[in-house]
Amino acid sequence: MGDKKGLDKFLEQCPFAVLTQVALRGLIHNEFDDLFHENRSRQYEGEQKFSAMANAVADVVLRFAENFRQAYSKHREELGVSLTSFYNKINATELQTSEAVVARTANRAAKLQDQLGVETWQVLEGYNVYAIDGNHLQESEKRLKPLRQLHDAPLAGTTVARFDLQRQLFDRAYLLADAHAQESTTLVRVLDDLGEGDLLLADRHFCILSFLRAANEKGCSFLVRQHGRFKGVLVGSRREIGRTETGVAYEQTIKTSSAPDALVMRRVSVELDQPTRDGDKVIHLLTNLPPEVDARKIAELYHLRWEEETGFFYLTTTMTSELKSVGNPQAALFLFCMAMMAFNARQVVFASLYAEHEEELVNEVSHHAVSVEVSRYSDGMLVVLDDSFWQRYLGDQFEQLTTCLREVSAAVNPSAYRKSKRGPKKPVEKPPHTRPKNHVSTAKLLAQAKSETP
Repeated sequence: MGDKKGLDKFLEQCPFAVLTQVALRGLIHNEFDDLFHENRSRQYEGEQKFSAMANAVADVVLRFAENFRQAYSKHREELGVSLTSFYNKINATELQTSEAVVARTANRAAKLQDQLGVETWQVLEGYNVYAIDGNHLQESEKRLKPLRQLHDAPLAGTTVARFDLQRQLFDRAYLLADAHAQESTTLVRVLDDLGEGDLLLADRHFCILSFLRAANEKGCSFLVRQHGRFKGVLVGSRREIGRTETGVAYEQTIKTSSAPDALVMRRVSVELDQPTRDGDKVIHLLTNLPPEVDARKIAELYHLRWEEETGFFYLTTTMTSELKSVGNPQAALFLFCMAMMAFNARQVVFASLYAEHEEELVNEVSHHAVSVEVSRYSDGMLVVLDDSFWQRYLGDQFEQLTTCLREVSAAVNPSAYRKSKRGPKKPVEKPPHTRPKNHVSTAKLLAQAKSETP
């Protein structure tokens, strides 16, 4: 009875804190340890369970703790190891384990969306449309010994993320510990995760001919911006298709070369009304989509890449996806993957809102307001409503979990969390750079230091 009164009080005061807790527990469902054992290669568990470490890191992502040390202090009893062992565990997290966190939780998030009865966005009929983009982790502090005397900026790595546009989820992560590695080096793995009926949207950094050929042979569709280094062989005349939201569209056939077996593609060009931030007045898009897909539709599809950019924006502004104090590549990349997991949980939260409220009201809910409420009230709520309560409340079946999501969502007043509107930003004059500063790969420096150690 006391638990029910406590839950009702929190539903009245901070429903999003309750809703986020339900979504997070539903996504991982006590599977962190199984996930670790299924994906590890060299890392072992020891006295500290992977689930305990991951739960502590999740506190940092959701801003219940400012850094790993604070998270350790809160979870010391659960972790059962020294602070040094806790740090060592995070620093040794293997990349495939971090990647599995994203894939596993995205799969469960998709199932929860289906259970909630929310219709997914039909981006292009007959296709599963994904966007792919890279995110370079920010410059870290120089706490690691090989970094202390550097003038240059150390980078802990890069995440190439795949974004499911239908479900608005980060469903794959391809991690590069070496910040100097090209994002395109992940394309073989990207292709392994694609199948017939899938359409991939990508920027010009992923305009790699071997990848385009392989995707076409596998039956996958692509829509990639043409890189300046690829000239190709234009066939026939350029045809004007009509206006899009950003300019006038044209179409022309293009071949990868003059060879008889060259890949033949459609090239959709858009002469822009306003140049891009890089100053480009025309963009060229390469695709193997069939003629039935109108060229104007293709131009509109390419703009949906910004949906993934919006996802990255929410990762960095409403969660802690990066910490300047974390310089170890494996730790920094694990933190970023945990943030993608938390973003997927946020999407489950919004799916449950769509299931219970009018779409127009939910569209106006502010991610920032949700984040503030979750970080402010969750700690106190978890003191009153402990793990045993959540296990009883959520149960073991998906049906009960979705019932809980709906029950809590019904208690939310979306109008109380409306986005704030502001006018256009004034241009700001930036000061000139006073000295050159290069980027260096932390992973390379650590490997070099290890090889030089007697």
